[in-house]
Amino acid sequence: MKANKDILILLAAGSARRMQSTVDDKTLAPLAGKPVFLHSLESFIATDLIGTVIITYRDAAQLERLKKTLEGFSGKSDLEINFVPGGETRQDSVRAALETCTAHTGMVHIHDAARPLVTATAIKLVRDKALITGGAILAGRSADTVKISHQGNASVESSPDRALVWTAETPQVFRTQSILKAYRKVAELGRKVTDDSSAAEAIGQEIALVENPSVNLKLTRPSDFLLAEAILKTR
Repeated sequence: MKANKDILILLAAGSARRMQSTVDDKTLAPLAGKPVFLHSLESFIATDLIGTVIITYRDAAQLERLKKTLEGFSGKSDLEINFVPGGETRQDSVRAALETCTAHTGMVHIHDAARPLVTATAIKLVRDKALITGGAILAGRSADTVKISHQGNASVESSPDRALVWTAETPQVFRTQSILKAYRKVAELGRKVTDDSSAAEAIGQEIALVENPSVNLKLTRPSDFLLAEAILKTR
């Protein structure tokens, strides 16, 4: 693990339940001529910030496919790539990856492999801000009016000011020791979090919102592949 370079944690251990059985592994599914996870990996490598990549995986079969795909990968020859088994949840997978980075004192980027459209420009913007604040996330301003429902039913409780509402994306970038401390804290408290900034909030970490200059959709449903393919063709 290179102390003077950033770490990328690439999360590929998801279950793809909402893909309606159209793909068995969305991170390895083909998109514009290459597996989904390679698109974002190449964007991170293009920044020249990353020295170590940690890829979380779901099971032995997926690990074998990931390794086979990377055998012919034409990225930087000095890039260190490690694999860590993921957990039952995203939170568990991130914690498992971070626990292999206990000696690292630099910055770590945490990214969902199912977001293949992230650009090197966006990655650098988030990292630059994280260097100042200690934590920053790529995010988008809400284009829709958001409704908060009553707990337990689908009736409206409130409507927050749309100007204050952002949707969290990845990458989310932090000082490694800070986000490791945060994940250990939420585990100690028994809290469930769905993104890394929610864990960082538990230790009072300032988190900057960096507006994404480009489309960065997460592949969740079968139709998302068609949209992502069309966007990639325009780039």
